[in-house]
Amino acid sequence: MPEPAIRLPLPHTVFQRNADGFADIPIAADEPVDARVHAANSLIIEARDVQERVPDVPIGGPYTLEVSTANGRTTRVGGLLVGDLWVMAGQSNMDGSAKLVDLERPIRMVHCFYYNERWAVAEDPLCRLVDSVDPVHWPCPEEQLAEARAYDRRFRELGASMGIRFGKDVYKGAGVPIGLIMCSHGGTSIEQWDPALRDQGGRSLYGSMMRRIGVCGGRVAGMLWYQGESNANPETAPHYKTRMTEFIHAVRRDLDAPDLPFIHVQLSRFFIDETVFPSEHWNRIQQVQLEITEEVPNVGMAAAIDSTLSDAIHIDAISGRRMGARLAELALIMAYGKQGAPALTPSAPVFRDDVRTELEIDYKNVRGGLSPKRGIWGYWIETPEGERIAFRDSHADGHAVTLLLERPAPPGSKLWYGRGCNPTVNLHDDLFAAPVFGPWTLD
Repeated sequence: MPEPAIRLPLPHTVFQRNADGFADIPIAADEPVDARVHAANSLIIEARDVQERVPDVPIGGPYTLEVSTANGRTTRVGGLLVGDLWVMAGQSNMDGSAKLVDLERPIRMVHCFYYNERWAVAEDPLCRLVDSVDPVHWPCPEEQLAEARAYDRRFRELGASMGIRFGKDVYKGAGVPIGLIMCSHGGTSIEQWDPALRDQGGRSLYGSMMRRIGVCGGRVAGMLWYQGESNANPETAPHYKTRMTEFIHAVRRDLDAPDLPFIHVQLSRFFIDETVFPSEHWNRIQQVQLEITEEVPNVGMAAAIDSTLSDAIHIDAISGRRMGARLAELALIMAYGKQGAPALTPSAPVFRDDVRTELEIDYKNVRGGLSPKRGIWGYWIETPEGERIAFRDSHADGHAVTLLLERPAPPGSKLWYGRGCNPTVNLHDDLFAAPVFGPWTLD
């Protein structure tokens, strides 16, 4: 079989567009070639005597690139898209750890750069760590990888993710083809994502992520992040805010994108005996995630506390699709100019009477209105002595929740929403769940 006229691009590659909506398609050829870019039956671009790139391919696709050499060799590469690349990073809930049922259907305008260094139409499971060329992701010694990969394909039961729904909703809302770059790794802490380890390349999580982004052209439209479960402990939770903030700044610096949209998910629930796993550290991570969203520019957050689980800690396929839709809504606002506000967030509570029994929590960025109107679950007030104060009533009106306390809350009392690892909560607007917060001091 004759050698192909070019070695790159790979089929189904998504190329990051520039600000004008065009991308150059790089090619790897040993000699100048004539190139033609087709969409369906239409010729889009024709370039002669090119050896490094086909310039100014417009946003869209799928395209077929056809190249010919002077001696008549012809190669066709199909499924190419020009659009936006989004990084998917974090730990297992970003991997997609739900059972492979109730899956989001793939579409040809949303592709994925898988761990095997190949592009394809995005289809769950998106994350197969065993396929990675980077040792940091290997679940076993190198000599056992072939057997592990065969086993994974024969017996894989988990892998439903939020990525495909995210890509589909962004494509539907913005008309831009989407490429997902998988970089997540289950069970990892923020310390393992340390940007200082970048020079270790594929032997570090951060180095592997940056290498893979580089393989895809070095520019992306934004980043999706779901991580924090592994830091919900007394040793690392106190440092999570600093390390997470440093991580965001490092990503933006290393990609030369100071305003890169960074969209993260607030931790969901954890079905566990809280006498064994104290919930204070879980709640601390959730509160820090809310604070980072408020304090670091161009960071969006979607709460996942209303998710249903496929096991003790992983959101199921149905909730994964819902989270994908929420992340897409934030992306459309932050990166594509859709009118609207970031996700639902609470403001500091205030007492509406002098005896401190009527407490109001105002919410910003409410879509539609808060629901339910009455019978709201999830708030918790505790006195400085550790006594819980019950509620006589709770109701929502537009963008605010009013709590009627059974007795006055003394100064120094603490307020939570969603306290615990597996709280009973039900407040939401038309798209987003109300985020977990607390403890907030009621002065």
